[in-house]
Amino acid sequence: MSSSHSHFPGADQSQAFLGLGFDPLLDLAAFPHLSETELAEVAPFGERCTFVENDPLVSAGDYPFNSYVILSGTVRAVDVSTGERVVFVRYGAGYFTGDIDLFTRRPSIISVEAETSVEVVRLTPKQLRDLFTRKPQVGEKFWKSYQRRRELLLKSKFRGLSIYGRKDDKATLEAVEMLFRNSVPHEWLDTSLDDNRSKLEQIREDVQSYPVVAHGTRVLFEAPTRGQLADHLRLRGQLPNSVYDVLILGAGPAGLGAAVYAASEGLSSLVMDGLGPGGQAGSTSRIENYAGFPDGINGRDLAHLIYLLKFGADFHVPSRVSNLERRSNGLYRVRTIEGDYVLGKSVIIAAGVSYGLLNVEGLNTFQGAGVYYSATNIEARLCRSSAAHVVGGGNSAGQAAMFLSQTADEVSLLVRGPDLRKMSSYLSERVLANQRIRIRCNTEVVGIEGVDHICGVHVRDPNGAIKEEFTSGLFVFIGAKPRTDFLPSSIVRNDQGFVLTGQDVALLPVWKEPRPPCTVETSLPGVFAAGDCRSGSPKRVAFAIGDGATAVTSVHKFLEGTRPERRSGEFI
Repeated sequence: MSSSHSHFPGADQSQAFLGLGFDPLLDLAAFPHLSETELAEVAPFGERCTFVENDPLVSAGDYPFNSYVILSGTVRAVDVSTGERVVFVRYGAGYFTGDIDLFTRRPSIISVEAETSVEVVRLTPKQLRDLFTRKPQVGEKFWKSYQRRRELLLKSKFRGLSIYGRKDDKATLEAVEMLFRNSVPHEWLDTSLDDNRSKLEQIREDVQSYPVVAHGTRVLFEAPTRGQLADHLRLRGQLPNSVYDVLILGAGPAGLGAAVYAASEGLSSLVMDGLGPGGQAGSTSRIENYAGFPDGINGRDLAHLIYLLKFGADFHVPSRVSNLERRSNGLYRVRTIEGDYVLGKSVIIAAGVSYGLLNVEGLNTFQGAGVYYSATNIEARLCRSSAAHVVGGGNSAGQAAMFLSQTADEVSLLVRGPDLRKMSSYLSERVLANQRIRIRCNTEVVGIEGVDHICGVHVRDPNGAIKEEFTSGLFVFIGAKPRTDFLPSSIVRNDQGFVLTGQDVALLPVWKEPRPPCTVETSLPGVFAAGDCRSGSPKRVAFAIGDGATAVTSVHKFLEGTRPERRSGEFI
């Protein structure tokens, strides 16, 4: 392997590793070195080509782009997002270029250039998927490296997009959350701080509205809508005028599990979600009980690991579904608030749940401005060196309290009941042992204070006394409510709104089919439910993923027994 450090125009050699503190090549998961045997296995899948010194193999913003396996010479990965050229890493023969955006169908976020003359094997995303299928052992090195490289970028000083806005600005936090959920590298600069406000003034003096989104010194947007930001980042493409075998509504664990199994078994599938991969799991700081991860895994990372392995399923984000209807020809039409619509032969509802609202006046006013229903790195930053309040006595509340205690000075865990018996024993033991967490049973929030951002809560203690307390954030994890309000009345739900399936609908008058419903089929034939929104399902991540796979099995049975008027892929 060559390790040349020759100079090139505009390079900043002192920042070679973007603040990681170590050479990324030492991370063998991110940068595995292929043996001669493995190189020989890979070569037939692509095309050989050459580049001369300083030629770009990939430029930041390229879409689509390819992966290159280095046969000779050295390349460099360069960050240009700050307006300067900064080398991230160099590598030579036996290594390969690429990142998860090869499969998310987004533009490349970095440039890769020839440091010397190089000979490479070029692999398109389609050829890579073929490699994954036909040579799974060497293919695993590729997709695992792409996942790990994104993790390293997010941990480094790589900036990507710059988001300027105050921490109490709802629109800013919504933009940051969407980027976070979709693993888009970014840096949020809180403009309530003088230094960050000065940085913004250098690129845009007269800001009319926030957030300001920039790439380097180039301002891209002021106050973009969610759709505008998603379209710019290619988080969603134009929906095709074709019929999918299955439409999957929701990108939580159940929806992602369904996408993997459906697409890997040859079903054309489209996943639609209002924010990005992860669902409720994506807002979970750590999942401790998922097989294959003995040390636990961040909810967003688990979602993106599944997302990366989607084997060709299409994703459309953000897509907030507003209507689902069965047409006279047996196809299903899904409409979105954004104005899109798409047709499918079957539908899997994997919409998940949202946490319930406290019965506190003015609470909705502060949602996203001090009142939160998730606890991720974004919210943890808002509570740094301050006080936070978490409401709830289940696992989500316990995980949130543990996570926030890493940055907050004190976390009050407010439990309406007398104990933590609703929480898993391993978690309750950790919460009890954490000196930064103050457990307060038989206690509830009855009021809030603030103008543009929450600044205090009114807490009623076991004796009935009400006390006002300062808080930087109120985190609510109570009363999960299924996201099923958009469904038609022909899909029967129980009193709590959870979708009935299988045997629960077999004897209902609404079921008119001569056959019994499939395992997770709803009262509307050809529409299935999976995960937390389904009545009777255990509310656990691992089960939700399996439930998604079960729904795909039901889809197969349904499609085998029907003869729709259109075949998959035919244009409308």
